[in-house]
Amino acid sequence: MVDEPFISTKLLIIGKTYPNHSVKYRETACTGAMRYDTFEMLRIYPIPYRYLEGSDALKPYQVITADIQRDLSDPRPESHKIRFKSIQYERRLGRAEAREHLERSPHMCRSVEELRERSRGESISLGIVRPREIVDVWLEPRSETERENWAQKEFEVTQQLLLFGEPSKPLDFPEAKFFVSWRCDDSRCTKPHAMSLHQWGIHELYRKLRLDPEGGEKIRDAMRKHLDMSQRDVYFFLGTFRAIQNNFGLMDAHDFSKTAQLTLGLSVTDEAPDEWWR
Repeated sequence: MVDEPFISTKLLIIGKTYPNHSVKYRETACTGAMRYDTFEMLRIYPIPYRYLEGSDALKPYQVITADIQRDLSDPRPESHKIRFKSIQYERRLGRAEAREHLERSPHMCRSVEELRERSRGESISLGIVRPREIVDVWLEPRSETERENWAQKEFEVTQQLLLFGEPSKPLDFPEAKFFVSWRCDDSRCTKPHAMSLHQWGIHELYRKLRLDPEGGEKIRDAMRKHLDMSQRDVYFFLGTFRAIQNNFGLMDAHDFSKTAQLTLGLSVTDEAPDEWWR
């Protein structure tokens, strides 16, 4: 199999998942992006965020130019490798303009049911869904088995890096899972969907509050506030897993004020980027 060439491409960053250990890349996080010109969704990797100088600039709605290449080892058509050292930072979009990009994406779907239907027919593995109703949010602790598996993988990666004299930073075990239950605006959605949210930022919020006896409730309150559909327009980013390619997971969630008006990509009531769980 002959690799496709790397091509310099303008992208809009729209989200990232909590990182995992990687023998090949030290660690990597799955990053959601869109082609800036066609609004098509992509997943790009590897991006070892914690090892990048100035990586704090790579946030949602950041426009970048970078060399990317279709990953032919991954059957999911949106999967691309990125030369992270080629990243050139451009402007960061305001929230109203970013929302307009989401609305124009060909990956926008009415429901999870439509996304799964398109996955079977078009093989797409990424999509954007606007829920009709948020049913509930909650936290669950991870199991001791998950903790042990995490520690074993960290040991393997650390030992591999030591052989090559490369630095390794401890990566905190993600102690909780964050669940969202919702209904779609589709008659085929006969019962609520319930998925764990893989977003990096909410794990960071949990880590900051882990010693607070009310930390769990504060996170639930934050989730309820920012997924309050009476006040916010909510967008869920869903994607399949490489090991389970017919199963969609909730990779990220964005919310926007209902008062922001879209006018030629700009808004007189545009909000500043909200870092509540980023």
